[in-house]
Amino acid sequence: MAAVSFTGSSAVGRQISARAAARGCRVQAEMGGQNPSVVLADAGLDRAAATIAHAAMGYAGQKCTATSRVVVVGEVYQRFRDALAAAIEALAVVDPADAATLVGPVIDAGSRDSALAAVQQSGGRVVTGGHVLDEPGYYLAPTLAELDGPTGPLATEEVFAPVAALIRADSADEAISIANGVRYGLVASVFTSDLGQALRQIGRLEAGMVRVNAPTSGVDFNAPFGGSKDSSYGPREQGQAARAFYTESQTILIVP
Repeated sequence: MAAVSFTGSSAVGRQISARAAARGCRVQAEMGGQNPSVVLADAGLDRAAATIAHAAMGYAGQKCTATSRVVVVGEVYQRFRDALAAAIEALAVVDPADAATLVGPVIDAGSRDSALAAVQQSGGRVVTGGHVLDEPGYYLAPTLAELDGPTGPLATEEVFAPVAALIRADSADEAISIANGVRYGLVASVFTSDLGQALRQIGRLEAGMVRVNAPTSGVDFNAPFGGSKDSSYGPREQGQAARAFYTESQTILIVP
């Protein structure tokens, strides 16, 4: 075996990486995410709310790049909370066979139960959702929970369901600190209308991918994909980085 490429949990990825490295195999591991969207005071609130609602709840939140935490700077917090709740409530939750579907069911009953438990164990208040839907399948209403601080499983662990934490920050500095305060570092988004502000903040975010005024979810197959901290190990996926992983350089010297 020359190489191993793995996608899954951080715990399993670390085990595979150690075992493969011991055999001299190159390793590429893409693991968990607990992705923040930071909304600064000068952001376009309605656009940000619609973008984040889709990023958090689309595919029933079952993407490693889904938005898990929404960190909002204080002076726009109340207005943004209402806009985000309205955007989430407007999402269609129907049969995945229907082309209008934006939020389908989670994979099984255990996933749904653990998501609800994460909401309850994190404290705070449910702004919208927080209940099982009476539909055939493992449906959970898209859920936004307003937390008193960045603690509890909803704010620190990958839940992998249509749930997200809403956290208030008093300043941009505090918002970035909260965004970085988890063991994952896959992708982060910053919402602002000030390019200078965006450029100042993106370098401070501990994430392998950073987006400005764009969703955390979704990929560009030509761009390297991967994170930092417990989110990734080894070379990036996709683009030229992936080609380098699956090939080997050969240096040739010919003397006539």
